[in-house]
Amino acid sequence: MNKNNAFPVVTLTNGVVVANFSSPHEFKFVDGSVLPACDPEVSRRLMLEAKEVESPGVKGTVDITLKWVMTSEVYQALKRICEEEVDVVIVPLPVMTAFKELFESCDSHDEEILRVYSKARVIRVADRVEKTIHIDRFCK
Repeated sequence: MNKNNAFPVVTLTNGVVVANFSSPHEFKFVDGSVLPACDPEVSRRLMLEAKEVESPGVKGTVDITLKWVMTSEVYQALKRICEEEVDVVIVPLPVMTAFKELFESCDSHDEEILRVYSKARVIRVADRVEKTIHIDRFCK
């Protein structure tokens, strides 16, 4: 199913096929399924560019506001994995945030953007202590 093996894939017990876009950590789902981690090099390569805006913090510290920038490399990789036979592509929240900005600024009929938007999701933690993820609830 996964042509280039850069993105681990698992089929959950409810039949949903899930891919890991760039996390260097595995995901443990409430049904016992485990989505393997991405190779560390893939994770490093698919990090977004962060723009920092500094402002004075408390007692001489600096507060940083981050703005995530969708790079061409990340977008192309996201597009490729969304062309695979998967139902959900788990992406980090910064990737989803940057992608939503891109999605909202583009033509709403752009099929490529719509394909990515239809599959990209962020995990929804079921149990923080056990570190398990829902199999039927994802964030968009």
